[in-house]
Amino acid sequence: MTQRQRRAPARPLTAGQRARQLANLANGTTLLGLAVARAARTAITQGPRGLVIASGYTWRLPHAGAFTVGNVVLSRGPAALLTSNAALLGHEEKHCSQYACCLGLPFLPLYFVAAAWSQLRTGNPASANFFERMAGLEAGGYVDTRTPRPAPHGAGGIEV
Repeated sequence: MTQRQRRAPARPLTAGQRARQLANLANGTTLLGLAVARAARTAITQGPRGLVIASGYTWRLPHAGAFTVGNVVLSRGPAALLTSNAALLGHEEKHCSQYACCLGLPFLPLYFVAAAWSQLRTGNPASANFFERMAGLEAGGYVDTRTPRPAPHGAGGIEV
């Protein structure tokens, strides 16, 4: 192994990352994520910032290239591809935090309601989805298809 191939030493977790990690362990979603990863026969590796990377996900659903369950990021591609894409990994990490903020499993129905609302409003499940917008649409590989509403007469061109 050359010097360039060696991994940089892992940085210690921040207080927030540790709190998220412990919250998702306590609420059971990281364990659920590990169960899904194992059932899908993914390769499981320790990722940065308290994340677990499950690579090689091949099940048909969900259609996303990567998704999270607790602190587990399941990816269709190899772990190195995900960890080298800082924007996408950061997007998925924000979803991990959303699990913690929603106290675990309530995140799932809330996310699906937000996705259905977005589908009805924009024709796709991400553009108006609160959770995807807070995680960063572009970082997650989504295009914002919302069409701006025309400004009311006399609003001076300001969108409302």
